[in-house]
Amino acid sequence: MFKPRLLANSASDKPIELYTLGDSRLPKLVLIGGIHGDEPEGSRVVFDFIEAAEEQAPKFKACVLAIPAYNPDGLEKNERTNGHGVDLNRNFPAKDWNQEHRAPRYFPGPHAASEGETQGLVKLLTEAKPFLVVHCHTYIPQVNYTGEASRKWALWIAKNFGHPVTEDIGYPTPGSLGQYCLHDLKTPCVCVELPERVAAPVAWKMLVPALLEIALHGP
Repeated sequence: MFKPRLLANSASDKPIELYTLGDSRLPKLVLIGGIHGDEPEGSRVVFDFIEAAEEQAPKFKACVLAIPAYNPDGLEKNERTNGHGVDLNRNFPAKDWNQEHRAPRYFPGPHAASEGETQGLVKLLTEAKPFLVVHCHTYIPQVNYTGEASRKWALWIAKNFGHPVTEDIGYPTPGSLGQYCLHDLKTPCVCVELPERVAAPVAWKMLVPALLEIALHGP
């Protein structure tokens, strides 16, 4: 069984666990679930990936850095934001970060990277230099990619997904993980939006086999 290490502590001082799947010397794929606490399906599918990877990890051509419960505060309360009321997917230090938000649930924080969760992930991404970042959510079902370099990965991830591949999610997302990866890290990033209340076995079939293929293939 994989043993996690601490990525960071949440706003309410809960541990955020990071799992290393495969040889840490290999190119990195970062997989994240539970950025928004009211979207537990994304968290669950990352836990399912970790379980599925146990036997196959020795054959991986990529090292998967998996964070299944990035926002434990929100997941515990079934709320979008963390313990400080911050939307963690608007808190990244992207060039387009700003304080404008159309509702309290999108509050981006008092300043970019104000949250410990964000700081921990930014440090990981800066040090690991992944070839791909995938984060799993729940919304209108789609595989959304940020920037042309992300498109090929989105198409791969969407092989069994059964819903559209999109470049534009339909509204601005300043300070999001996708914008940070695109503009600041120049790293391919794919946002998976699972159907709301999707059953765990269905989500597994939609996403896990394709992610395993990417890990087995590498960059």
